Order: sequence, then C-alpha cells, then structure tokens
Amino acid sequence: MIKHYKIYNQIKIVIANLWAGMWEVMKQSQSRLLYTINYKDCFAPPLRPALWLAMTAASLLLVTSCEEKIDWQLETEYVNTIVVNGIITNEVKYQQIRLTKPFASQNDQPVAVSGASIKIIVDNVQVQFFESPENKGYYISEIPVAATVDKTYQLFIQSEGKDYDAKTYMIPVIPTAPPYWVYNATKELYTIGWPAGQYSQFEQAMYEAEISWTHLLDSAYTDSVSTAKLMYYTFNTIDVSYVIFPQDKEEVYFPLYSKAVVKKYSLTDEYAAFLRALLAETEWQGSLFEDARGNLPGNISNGGLGYFGACSVISDTLLVGL
Repeated sequence: MIKHYKIYNQIKIVIANLWAGMWEVMKQSQSRLLYTINYKDCFAPPLRPALWLAMTAASLLLVTSCEEKIDWQLETEYVNTIVVNGIITNEVKYQQIRLTKPFASQNDQPVAVSGASIKIIVDNVQVQFFESPENKGYYISEIPVAATVDKTYQLFIQSEGKDYDAKTYMIPVIPTAPPYWVYNATKELYTIGWPAGQYSQFEQAMYEAEISWTHLLDSAYTDSVSTAKLMYYTFNTIDVSYVIFPQDKEEVYFPLYSKAVVKKYSLTDEYAAFLRALLAETEWQGSLFEDARGNLPGNISNGGLGYFGACSVISDTLLVGL
C-alpha cells in the first residue's frame, strides 16, 4: 500500500514555464563562468504582460489548489533480468563491472549476480572479466587496461542462459577549476563548493569528491564518520527540480587538512540522459516540480537494465582549506 499525493498539473506547468522564461533571459547574457540578468528586461514588452499574467495565474492556483490522497495497492512482479553498472575510463587500472538483480522496494538491498561470463571487445581485441572472490557480483578485468577516445566498445554478458550486449564510446573531458572550500565559523568545519554550474550549453560532466579525515582522528578529535563521497553534475538541460528549485540536501562537514580526491568525468549525451533520469527518480524526488516517474533509458539489450558507459577522467588530490 502506498500513498500518492496529486497536485494540479496546472501549477507545475504555469510556474515551470514562468521560470523557464526567466532562465532564457539569463542565458542570453551568459558567459562561461557567470550568468547575469537585468530584471527590468524580464518585465519589459513584450515579456511583461505574459510574465505578469503567468505570475497572477500561478498565485491563484497555489492559493486555490488542493491535494488528493489516493491509496494504491501495487503487486510486486519478479523481473528475470540483470542490472548492469559498468563504466570504463581512460585510467590504466583494473576496470570493473557490477551485476545485480532488480528489486521492487527502495529499501531492499541489491542481490549480486554470480557466475556470469563478461567480455569487452574493441578493435578485435578482447578483454575478459572475472568475478571477484571477495565481492560477489563485481567483475574485474583480467589485466589493467585504459579506454581511449573515438573507439566503440562492445560489452557481452552471458548470465543464467541469457545473452546481453551494449555499445558505448568515450568523449574528451574538459579541464576545469578545482572545487573550493567554504568555512563554517560556527561549526569550525568546511563544506565543498563547486565552480562549475548545474547547467551548461557547452558540456555535460559528472564530478566526484572522496574526502577522508581518518588521519586526523586522535584522542583530541573524534568522529563516528570519517569519510564522505560527494557527487555533482552539470547537464545541458534546465531541470526546475535541480537548477531552479533543487531539493534540500544535508550539508556534509569535514575538518581542516582532510584529504580530498576529486575527479571529473566526461559524459556523452546518452549517458547524461541516463544519469539525469536516474536522479529524477531518486535525489530530485520530493520537490513541487519533480519529474514524472518512468523507465530509465539504459543501453543494455535483451531486457537488461542499467548502463554501460565510457568516461574520460581527470583527477587531483587536494587538502581541505588550502
């Protein structure tokens, strides 16, 4: 049994169009690092009548709208397939692909898929992947390898009598400024700041920061949590629930001189579309302007779920506060 709260779609449409229109004005004065806006332009003819009308209608709808609670009884259906989480990079290392079973509830834990046969082929060169004895469902390349730009990589999987395959390619990653550290005087700790915007017409990218302050723990400084992994994304779409009205997130704080390994990943349009749909199903849910739920646009054949991708990566190691 689940509870679904229905809000009039007119509210979302009117307000989303209002903010999308204002955002278009911002884009016209865009530079690579900064958006500026002359608010007088937003209300100058011919935009002024349309914007005032939209704002008035939105206000009326917000005041007069209501919520309707609907109880739905959903039947759980077993799906006999696999979920692929496999990203290869331009780093010379043992590449990794994870296979799991789909699960019905967000509180369930993924079940590993063991005994599969996996290989990647590029330019008639074949690399086998073998399951890790320590981590079931994780398959590791037989040798350290690195992917390169402008190559097509084919993934082949045999699991439980079914064959799956996928194709992907890699694009270059654009260097960018490193993250910066924001000091909180009350807590005497730091948070991370990202110089890249959430929207860019020039590129799509994924950022990862793995931060550790384990080496700082001693009798004078203790903490039950001493590591954190933070993700950040830049897309070429203006998502109201991410760019304009993002969902509130818990701030992660860490001490001075924590170690941070920061990476930036290039994203093809196809992989970016998959990640955006995944975020819309997870992190972006809960706001007034959340997207409608739907199936993720994966690239695994034969009913397989998930995504097989290739990313160029640049990496740097930083000390927090310096």
